[in-house]
Amino acid sequence: MPIECEIRDGALVWIKNPITGVISYVVDVRGKSFAFTLGGREETAHNAPNLTPETIRHATESCPFCPGNESMTTPELFRMTRDEVPEWTGAIGDDGAGWVVRVINNLFPRIPAELTGNRNESYIVIEDPRHFIDAPRSQNDLIFTGALGGGHFLHLMQADARVMRLALENPDVSSIVIRKNQGRESGASQPHLHQQIIGSPEPFPAVLAEARAERENPHMWHELVALMERLGLVIDRGDSVVSYASPIGMFPRSYDVVMPDHRGLLSELTPEQMRQFANAIYRILMILGPLPLDYEIHQGEGLPIHAHINARLYPYSNVAGTLNLPGTLLQSAAAIRNAIGRHSPLP
Repeated sequence: MPIECEIRDGALVWIKNPITGVISYVVDVRGKSFAFTLGGREETAHNAPNLTPETIRHATESCPFCPGNESMTTPELFRMTRDEVPEWTGAIGDDGAGWVVRVINNLFPRIPAELTGNRNESYIVIEDPRHFIDAPRSQNDLIFTGALGGGHFLHLMQADARVMRLALENPDVSSIVIRKNQGRESGASQPHLHQQIIGSPEPFPAVLAEARAERENPHMWHELVALMERLGLVIDRGDSVVSYASPIGMFPRSYDVVMPDHRGLLSELTPEQMRQFANAIYRILMILGPLPLDYEIHQGEGLPIHAHINARLYPYSNVAGTLNLPGTLLQSAAAIRNAIGRHSPLP
């Protein structure tokens, strides 16, 4: 069955998500009244002074993911050093205890260990030893993934693949998802930037739903990509990877990165495929910058490997399985394309 949608005068009016059935309507949110706005995020005054060394020290000394606090976490599984991540942009001394990337088990398994052979298959990848950006003026001036650089992010993805191989040594693990939350609005429990990798004895519900939809329409992903091309929503396209602003995402500002013809796992990508996939994700994260966001990498069950990226600091309306999309969706995709074009190609 082709993807159900209405296109009027070349513009998307509505589209039905072929996986969830949610219908998204394109509206001009500038003309829609939102009496409530997302609150709780503090804006820093332009002339606010930098945080004092004492304030910074207090924050980092209590953070379990900061260098020097390694004893506050579960035992380390492996680390990547400055020599292994030569693209790291931190200053000498920022790597603290000698690591740039550090991998541990999650103290609170997302899947009970009793379901995975009494092994904790929930992992944390600490992405950088730095807690704050340079010269922070607020507790919210945290280092963010989009500031790390494309080379650093590629090494993070390689670390993810290494964790996957470790988890898949467990015969009770059959499915793995990679999850990132940035900012408290996205549900992050720790301010220090990190990823989660979760092994499960059975496919995750979201992955199962995608696999079921593809069985019903084996051409679904290629049809989606073709439709995004037609609507002008494609952000970037390489030899094997395509990214686009998604009108069927969970939030109004959602983006997908898809390898339509790769049906394997992240840990099975060739070095060149890994580079293309990581770069496509990072380019979007770089433009979103410090905004609250999340992403998930879905794989396995015969699906093409893909990432769902959601920007979270925007009002939206989701009523009984329908979602309002901003009328500026096309302009937003074009703005990201232009911003990417102003940056030199990533390694």
